[in-house]
Amino acid sequence: MVGTVLASLCERTYPGLPASDLKASRRLAALPEVKSFVEMLAAAPFLDAAYWLSSAYAICTGDAHRKSLAMFFTPPSLTSRLLDDLAANGVRFDEGKFCDPACGGAAFLAPIALRMKEQLGAKGVRPRKVLEHVAKHIFGTDLDPTLCALSKHFLLMALREEVLAAKGWTPEFQVRAGDSLTDLLRSYGSYDVIACNSPFRKMTADEVERYRPGFEDVMEGQPNLYGLFMALSVRLLKDKGVAALVTPTSFLSGQYFRKVRTFLMSNVEVLNIGMVSDRLGVFIDVEQETALTLVRRRQQTAALAATASVSVVATDGHYANVGKCNLPNSGAAWPIPRTEGDVTLLSAADLGHATLEDYGYKVRIGNFVWNRDGRPVYRNHTDVLKSRSQTAIPLLWSSDIGADGSLDFSADPKDRGEHRFVDFGDECHPSVIRRPSVLMQRVTSNDQPRRLVAAAVPAAILATYGGYVGENHTVIVEQVSDKPVLSARKLAQLLSSPTVDRYFRCISGATNVSAFELRQLALPDPETLKALLREGLSMNDAVNKAFFKSA
Repeated sequence: MVGTVLASLCERTYPGLPASDLKASRRLAALPEVKSFVEMLAAAPFLDAAYWLSSAYAICTGDAHRKSLAMFFTPPSLTSRLLDDLAANGVRFDEGKFCDPACGGAAFLAPIALRMKEQLGAKGVRPRKVLEHVAKHIFGTDLDPTLCALSKHFLLMALREEVLAAKGWTPEFQVRAGDSLTDLLRSYGSYDVIACNSPFRKMTADEVERYRPGFEDVMEGQPNLYGLFMALSVRLLKDKGVAALVTPTSFLSGQYFRKVRTFLMSNVEVLNIGMVSDRLGVFIDVEQETALTLVRRRQQTAALAATASVSVVATDGHYANVGKCNLPNSGAAWPIPRTEGDVTLLSAADLGHATLEDYGYKVRIGNFVWNRDGRPVYRNHTDVLKSRSQTAIPLLWSSDIGADGSLDFSADPKDRGEHRFVDFGDECHPSVIRRPSVLMQRVTSNDQPRRLVAAAVPAAILATYGGYVGENHTVIVEQVSDKPVLSARKLAQLLSSPTVDRYFRCISGATNVSAFELRQLALPDPETLKALLREGLSMNDAVNKAFFKSA
């Protein structure tokens, strides 16, 4: 099907090119749906047409195959933005070697070829020499042979005028099917520029073992494939070479990306991080916050910290500079401003980095997994009494937390039938929370006004039942000090304040609220905040005054 669409498109809009390596069928070409799709592609700009044809192929292969190969292609607007960033950082497209180690659909290779053609043509280079230059200076690898064939033909389409002028001579582009993570070992240090939309998905256990010998220094926990491609991209660069990378934002803060951040800090200068402002519509069928990161290779050094420019990028490629951010080299999250106002906030937070531990609390994840745990559960207190259980305690859910900061627990059944009580068999079980605490939603969405949704657990629950257990979609901030800085009720207000929520968004690259990131959450100096609250200020006003008093 994809070969048929490609052949029909070229026959109509790019005549004179040699046939692609993909088979075509006149029977399929006659189908009304195919004709309509070809008409749409013919009316679109070349790079848009290439994007939609590649995406259509990926969708038609089926969800399982598509997701196993992580076939999600970069829209031309963002590709153009990254190539402009490369040019702004000194990259010339008529010089040096360019490589995309995940080149499916030629999302980067084709626009790079167009820029090569333009800059070489401006120097008076003849068409045959332009083709020879592109063939010698552009390289691509992808697991999917069909996408490799598409990429090669997209390069011919991008250089159609030169191909026709060459009168029968067709270049052999260096696009190969293969596994970049194992096949490009001999190419380390070979390229001036890497441009890559890194494949992203969790790796299987077999993949972890297969790639561990070459990438153990960036693997931790359950690694994501794109972390390995970030390391690969850096290793493929010559000294002072530049890489432009499209990735999810989770590497900026995720616990299992600590080694990736340390690797980057030791091997590159981070030039710019572009935060895509609208995650919907960036990749078809993917809800993922996206970062456009530019790095320059340098000799390996153990930098203690660094700074990088940050911009907010719209899906149409337009962007606004936000400011500079500090990048620690401790494996900690990178606080990245999302708006211009965040720069001031992050600077203030750097002046005094109090944490929840300084307030007398620790972070835990609710550990009752409703569809795996085999312990006795009860829908209401009546069922508990019938069972004669002596150790059943309340089971608190994320849905119990109200947007207004309240926690609604009732011994009656929940609306959707979730269980209200669970029996761990031991009142002193380590999963039972028996001290004052704050319950938080662990999973949020970008359209929620706040990422941190918190409520103090009512003292009546502890007094009546002796404790509670949190379901796995909750985060528990538990009092561990006999003299905490704030009560659980006041701490919930602190976590719910707009300024603290804003800071958390700067250190969180995902919609999940992780314990790793919460432990790094910068809070106002405890004694300063307490003094301001004693003066009668509201929590929001006290937080702002404590944060910005010396900024």
